[in-house]
Amino acid sequence: MSARTMEPIRTEIRSLEPYVPGKPVEELERELKISGAIKLASNENPLGPSPLAVEAMGEAARSVNRYPDGSSFYLRESLSSFWGVPFEQIAVGSGSNDLIDVLCRIHLGPADEAVMSAPAFMMFAIAVRVAGGKLVQVPGKDLFHDPPAMLAAVNERTRLVYFSNPDNPTGTIVGRRQMDAYFDRVPDHVLTILDEAYFEYVTDPEYPNGLDYLRKGKQVAVLRTFSKIYALAGLRVGYGFFTPELAALVHRVRLPFNVTSMGQAAARASLRDGEQVSRSRVLNEAGKQFLLRELSRLGVSCTPTWANFVLARFPGSAVEASRALEGLGVIIRPVTPFGLSPEYARISVGTPSELERLVDGLRRVL
Repeated sequence: MSARTMEPIRTEIRSLEPYVPGKPVEELERELKISGAIKLASNENPLGPSPLAVEAMGEAARSVNRYPDGSSFYLRESLSSFWGVPFEQIAVGSGSNDLIDVLCRIHLGPADEAVMSAPAFMMFAIAVRVAGGKLVQVPGKDLFHDPPAMLAAVNERTRLVYFSNPDNPTGTIVGRRQMDAYFDRVPDHVLTILDEAYFEYVTDPEYPNGLDYLRKGKQVAVLRTFSKIYALAGLRVGYGFFTPELAALVHRVRLPFNVTSMGQAAARASLRDGEQVSRSRVLNEAGKQFLLRELSRLGVSCTPTWANFVLARFPGSAVEASRALEGLGVIIRPVTPFGLSPEYARISVGTPSELERLVDGLRRVL
């Protein structure tokens, strides 16, 4: 037997396409030998974290020689009080990606299937394949999830159905009526994952709160994050609400010490600063309206969005436009890795001055 046939690497791991994040500002500045570049590629909150969170990080920094609280006890206690969910139904992860990975490892084996929309957040697809499950992708309808079609893909081998709501990279949502109809029909052997990373930005009254389904006894996991509106992306703190039984399994499978002491402290402090959330929401709404108006004037159309970014369709190649913008020190995100055509790019909402600079750059590029 050759050494090649004995190689211990699983074939599905070799075939994985890695997740490629948006280009860091520092990398672009090194490449072009410039300074003052701006990044509108990763859906970050341009206002930055709450001053309370910054203060809490400073306090926590004094004890980073010690391991963090392995159960994130006080953060889970704060989340329980803030959201009105029992403590034993909460788990915390290193970003919500961490919890997606844990849920896939809990539920999926070689004969098990997981259903998701196409396009949708690609980390779920990676987690399914790493766990050894079979990924079933259901084409969306006009860049919205299609819940009836996703239900039609469910069979006796299906263990997980994943909704990113609002979706990344499209910014679109599944409304309450559609979600209610889905939960009326989905079989009990299926766990539905509702990834609500951007839910704090949504002002639409038709947007469903995933916790309502959990409280009704549905088989659902509701995932959220401190990376977006709370502006703690660099600390990687996500959290989830589960049935008590599933939460106990998550705690068994997750890595120990999976959230840093500074992350736990900053997240707890952020929950106390409602003003930071309000200001972020106001900035985001104004920025979205600016982008929709100014991009339209340049011949760039946008998908309806409920998140803190727009999915823009360029009259030519968005990949080429993004490269030209990088030459001007502006970073946006082509979304071909998500399975969309080269016409599309995702543009995050920035500060007013950053958005003015983007539009000025697009006028020159287009």
